[in-house]
Amino acid sequence: MRRKERDCADPSFFADLLHRAEVVTIAFQAEEFPYVVPFNFVYMNDALYVHCAREGRKLNCLNLASGVGFSVHEILGIDREKATTRYKSICGEGHAALVEDTEEKQAALAALAHKYRSRCTLPVPDKMLEATAVIKISIATMSGKQNLPSPEAE
Repeated sequence: MRRKERDCADPSFFADLLHRAEVVTIAFQAEEFPYVVPFNFVYMNDALYVHCAREGRKLNCLNLASGVGFSVHEILGIDREKATTRYKSICGEGHAALVEDTEEKQAALAALAHKYRSRCTLPVPDKMLEATAVIKISIATMSGKQNLPSPEAE
């Protein structure tokens, strides 16, 4: 990282941002180019969980290779005088897999519903559970970066 003063390695930085961020962008390995998709997500048990349909390009990519890249960020504001964006961000890599265990799948969907204040039926009915895929990303590496507002700016 070129700007060492922006590097964040504190585990609490990662946990806080992964719990607070609303969107994770995941890059799947595809044929010639990566396939990048934004998802709602939840961070639990040191992994990321997303849900999707049981078919489609992302699952086709997942069947080819489990390695993914991901990114989350939080924009804190734009400092127009200094021509910079104030932010917190995480970039990482991991291994993605479909969750087959019913209890883990129900837990992930319940955690997603709680995070986004969804009014969906819990536990998820069996028919809907069958029609929904849940992807778990076991995190291999992460790096964090931030550019915070200066205290005098507040």
